[in-house]
Amino acid sequence: MTADGKHSVALNSAFLAGGGELGELIRNYDWATTPLGAPSTWPGSLRTLVQVMLTSKQPMFIAWGPERTMLYNDGYAPMCTTRHPWALGKPFAEVWADIIEDVGPIMDAAYAGTPTYMDDIEFQMMRNGRPTETHFSFGYTPVHDETDQVAGMFCTALEITSEVISGRMRGQELDRIRTLLEQAPSFMAVLTGPEHRFEITNAAYRQLIGHRDVIGKTVREAFPDIDGQGFYELLDKVFTTGETFVGRSMQIELQHTPGGPVQNGYLNFVYQPMYDEAGRINGIFVEGSDVTDLKKAELALVESIATQQVLSGELQHRIKNSLAMVAAIAAQTLRGEDIADRRQLFSSRLSALATAHDILTTRTWTTASLREVVEGALLPHLPNEQRVSVLGRHIDLNPKQALSMALAIHELATNAAKYGALSTPTGIVSISWDFIAAEDEQRFVFRWAENGGPEVREPSRAGFGSRLITKVLASDFGGEVSIDYAPEGVRCVLETDAESVTASKPFKK
Repeated sequence: MTADGKHSVALNSAFLAGGGELGELIRNYDWATTPLGAPSTWPGSLRTLVQVMLTSKQPMFIAWGPERTMLYNDGYAPMCTTRHPWALGKPFAEVWADIIEDVGPIMDAAYAGTPTYMDDIEFQMMRNGRPTETHFSFGYTPVHDETDQVAGMFCTALEITSEVISGRMRGQELDRIRTLLEQAPSFMAVLTGPEHRFEITNAAYRQLIGHRDVIGKTVREAFPDIDGQGFYELLDKVFTTGETFVGRSMQIELQHTPGGPVQNGYLNFVYQPMYDEAGRINGIFVEGSDVTDLKKAELALVESIATQQVLSGELQHRIKNSLAMVAAIAAQTLRGEDIADRRQLFSSRLSALATAHDILTTRTWTTASLREVVEGALLPHLPNEQRVSVLGRHIDLNPKQALSMALAIHELATNAAKYGALSTPTGIVSISWDFIAAEDEQRFVFRWAENGGPEVREPSRAGFGSRLITKVLASDFGGEVSIDYAPEGVRCVLETDAESVTASKPFKK
């Protein structure tokens, strides 16, 4: 060492080397004016901490001595904002007067020998002349001197204000997205990982699945009831290939309540792959809508169109039959010279046919009640209701049977009104039908019986009416018709097997 001690001072100041701007400020600072005194007098523990601090890029500061005098490095300087470089060499409580109520107890704990570490602590600091929210991650470590007494505190600090605020904004954005998803009319869900684990579902999705508890479960765990329907495999393919899948009117059999019945439905949906920052697929976004009602309506419409086509063909067939019947009536009725009487007869026969048509129309040409057909055909010929009795169970006839029965009753009633029981004040007509047992089968029997009228004589020739009854009526019922011109009154009997009467409910003994 030289006589003037310069070599000794250089050695004593070596710990202040480096450190960038703060290293230069510390070396040039007049520490003799502070409680710390000249650097050459600093204890070894402080020298070591200063050397570590100046050679580190991480933000650090030291509070030393009873006055807690501050030293810090370049990394810490931005945290001081407008306090830098004034804060160097000043007491900690003076530098951070605006937050001393919050940070003071932590500093006191360090000086009492208790270290403190915090991932995130919030301070309202004065920055740019106004209180500003700030966040720090730091650790306060007590430092002992040669006598094993706490002489100061060493702090590693990191301002995380931007990260916290950004995270909060991301959280708020996520909450906003969750709210939007929750309110969306279409069903939505977020599945993560190759096993397709539920992370998010919205109200529409929960409604679709019967409010099952699916969050945290895989699709296979949450929906064992869709096994074998191909949905697991579609998700696996989207996750593996990254190809979006769009399903339209996809049929699904799903239990809307756990343990409940499996219901058939139809869905429109999209499986959209999601990616992480590295571009790897990390999940699938599910979005869609339940189109079950729409699909069922569509199927019903198709079925209705097909039914209408069948009905249209049937109607054309029936119109042809009706026209053929009208042509036959006209051909048989209008022969002869007494054209005025025959026109009236033709008109009455068409009226009977029209009445039967009206009855069939109310049933959309499917069936007609036998009673309605009989009473409708009788109506123009009844002097009063007491003269004719109608007795029989409810039976439905097919359209062809209804038309021929209406014309047959019209012919019988017309004849009765002109020549038979209804031509006198005391005559009556009894009409009845029923099922009877005959050997090993059941038979349907329809009877017309007149009584109390003039003595009956069998006509010399068969007219159109009798041919209509014995031929057409018998053919349309697949049975036999007989007309007996008994002196006490005309008897007409239709007999056929029970199965030939459409929509009937035979009596079984």
